[in-house]
Amino acid sequence: MEAIIRQAILHILDTTADAPDLSDAPMVLAPDKTAYLQTCIERLQATDEARCCRLKETSAFRSEMRQNSDFVDLSRRIAGVLFDYMHAHTTIPCADLAVVDYDYGEQNYLAVLKLNYKNGYTHQTDAQPGGPAVHTITALRACLPAPTVKLEEGALICRADDTMRLVEKKYDIDGQKDFYLSSVVFECTQELTEKKKLDVIHKAAVQAVQDAYTSEPHAAEQVAVMLCNQAAEQENTISVAQVKQQIEENYPMAAAPFCDAVEQAQVDVAEPVKVSPARIRRLESRCLKTASGIEIKIPAELIASDSAVEFIHGDDGSLSMLIKDVIV
Repeated sequence: MEAIIRQAILHILDTTADAPDLSDAPMVLAPDKTAYLQTCIERLQATDEARCCRLKETSAFRSEMRQNSDFVDLSRRIAGVLFDYMHAHTTIPCADLAVVDYDYGEQNYLAVLKLNYKNGYTHQTDAQPGGPAVHTITALRACLPAPTVKLEEGALICRADDTMRLVEKKYDIDGQKDFYLSSVVFECTQELTEKKKLDVIHKAAVQAVQDAYTSEPHAAEQVAVMLCNQAAEQENTISVAQVKQQIEENYPMAAAPFCDAVEQAQVDVAEPVKVSPARIRRLESRCLKTASGIEIKIPAELIASDSAVEFIHGDDGSLSMLIKDVIV
């Protein structure tokens, strides 16, 4: 499923100027522009560094979005609020602001994509009339992010229920590092990122199993395999309820401590956690390093089963590893 873009507009937020350079009409969506915006939206949708938030009822942004049906005017107002705050806090990088009206599945969304400038280089030809042509390198200050690069700041807002996926960064605001998109521009709840939720679930499960079953030698690997298998079966999502059920089946005494730890971390048990393939790949294996600097990467499933490797505890507290069935 891909984002179906209805219309998009671009505004220039260069705080070296005194005012933003705002467009008066949506851009003409040629195939290359559509593909670029779709890629930005899809990467923001997929990243586990996004937070699932909801606009507050008191949010001025929410009120404006619901009452203003003029797409161009709405985008200009968003750009104006953003520029004013950026102009007052110059640690926030200059950017172009793409506002996109699009459909995803059966829902209509508004994407607010802050395309922070990157330094780049290109060629330039210096030629004087009657003189030789000289090709040189020139710096470009306002390059937009490449399609392969994750956006540093942006939001995808579902118009139907005011939920949003938000990616933001902390900047120096009045001498203190803080977010500004969630608190000032959008005024939304501040949930944990998907990445942080997975970390909480993983660590809580491992700790609960290790505490309840001290003789279990491979708790971390067993939990990692459990999470990887669930993500593979459920299209890169993990359900806290199902993790709890699997722990109850395999490590019943660890279920209650696991639930307590997840609840204390304020992870919504009813909401599935989206997991990126890259994050799952990190869980699928464990990298071991010897004192001499040798590194060995072993699938977690093999460590947990003892069929391919065996760990031997020495009387002096040292740990050795026996690798079985080596083929030379």
